[in-house]
Amino acid sequence: MREIWGQGSAVFLFILAFLELGGEVFAGDVINKYLPSQLKTDLEFRYRLEYRNNFDFNDSRDDEDAFHLERTRLNLKYNPVKELGFFIQGQDARIWESNTVNKALFENYFDIRQLYVDYTDDIIFEPLQMNKLSIRPGRQEFSFGAQRLIGGFNWSNVAQTFDGGRMGFHFVPYHLQVDLFGGDKTSIKSPREFDDLYDGSSRERLWGYDVTAKAFGETLLEHYLFRRETDKNISFGPSGSGQVDDYTVGGRVKKAFKSGWDYEVEAARQFGDFLGKDVNAGMAVAIVGYTFRLPWQPRAAFEFTYGSGDDDPTDNELKTFDNLYPTNHLFYGFIDFVSLQNTNQFHYQLSAKPHKKLKLQAEWHRFYLDTVKDSYYNAARSVVRTATTAVDDHLGDEIDLTADYKLNNSTAIQVGYSHFFSGDYLAETGANDDADFVYVQTTFSL
Repeated sequence: MREIWGQGSAVFLFILAFLELGGEVFAGDVINKYLPSQLKTDLEFRYRLEYRNNFDFNDSRDDEDAFHLERTRLNLKYNPVKELGFFIQGQDARIWESNTVNKALFENYFDIRQLYVDYTDDIIFEPLQMNKLSIRPGRQEFSFGAQRLIGGFNWSNVAQTFDGGRMGFHFVPYHLQVDLFGGDKTSIKSPREFDDLYDGSSRERLWGYDVTAKAFGETLLEHYLFRRETDKNISFGPSGSGQVDDYTVGGRVKKAFKSGWDYEVEAARQFGDFLGKDVNAGMAVAIVGYTFRLPWQPRAAFEFTYGSGDDDPTDNELKTFDNLYPTNHLFYGFIDFVSLQNTNQFHYQLSAKPHKKLKLQAEWHRFYLDTVKDSYYNAARSVVRTATTAVDDHLGDEIDLTADYKLNNSTAIQVGYSHFFSGDYLAETGANDDADFVYVQTTFSL
């Protein structure tokens, strides 16, 4: 383990020295100034050293691990005319020196992550005051709202995309945008095998619409309807495994005030079919924060999160909320032990900027199961544990400490430490040792 940390430190210091000396030189459109005006390119390299311990909550088993993650992305965009653009993103994702993790979740050797066509037209449809239309067919990220339900999941070394299309209608006079979208989730194949375009092998489909607007003094309003349909079995713990066909309808409101206060509220209901059962589930989020008018811009915030669980797996209803395709890493602890399924979370957050390049953040998460009759699901929406007897609903607490530093215009560094304190639910259902997570990440873009 010491050897891996030594290697990681050496790699990190080498990258840091290189970026400190040369980062500013490479910043900006250095490459693009030598290319035709219609062609733009950029490169992103990310390196992360991770340390994990007791991710199985069992200290008697040796699952302590430290490993290196590398991800390189090359983007090319060609605009032969103003209205038309072609975009391709190549990605190379690798992991090395790991002893315990499933490497398939971290590896995808040089492959096409995104490949799409952009068409925009400043048409004016007078009856509806529409003044812009955008169309994007091809492999692409779907990311809507806060990404609690659909996001790019870019914390992952591989991330996620969809083979499909998106169409946007823009109504500038009303500060309104309507997006229609649909596609198959991209199936990530072996590290050395190209991911086939539009083959549907993931057997997971998603489509719907998302509407955003600004009104009432720059208040963000959002309304959405998502449909998820699978041809493969998805597990909902004691409710069984089967194909999913559900609809999620909901909305979000977000507002920041000049006084320093801000709030965000989101709620959604789900209905549909699962194994012949009626889907009847829901989620809700409420956040309130305050930014102090002080030099370091300190901010304090509180969040409550609810994702329904199934309190009677034997009846004809599925009440477990389907978390869809989110970026859960942003919301439920950086160790990624929890998702928006059968969850009640109390989340406290403090942040400050002691320097214009530095942001410090501390978070405390308290996790409870919505019902102990349902399973405990992790950030990947997988079943971790299911109780067979009556137990306490307190899953545990997590502390996250992070520091973000912008070295220069092209370089960002993030350092984090997380500790998970096991609760009574884990103690009463099996192994219940605390877990630790440490990481150092450098991202270089040009």
